[in-house]
Amino acid sequence: MPDVYELVICDISGEHKPVAVFQSERPFMPLHVGERFDDHGWDRLDGVGKIGTPEKPVRYLVFATKHVVFELDGKTIYQFCVDLQPYSGPRSPAWGHHNPVE
Repeated sequence: MPDVYELVICDISGEHKPVAVFQSERPFMPLHVGERFDDHGWDRLDGVGKIGTPEKPVRYLVFATKHVVFELDGKTIYQFCVDLQPYSGPRSPAWGHHNPVE
């Protein structure tokens, strides 16, 4: 019975609904409120495809996190739900206020 880990990304700027889900056989790294979280090209659940790119990422801040654990079809599902809010502020000083992919 393999465990399944899911990272469920919610954008709280509109309808506050999941916009992307990633699955893994291993846990995802922890995230903390206030951290930056950028979209460099996720396939969106609503069918709009990818809106972020490495050249023009959609930038977010982690607003809240939640963990959910349940059984489904003989598997234990560990969901890590992350609420993201849009971010348009300055780039991190760690990146020198410039685009790190240039």
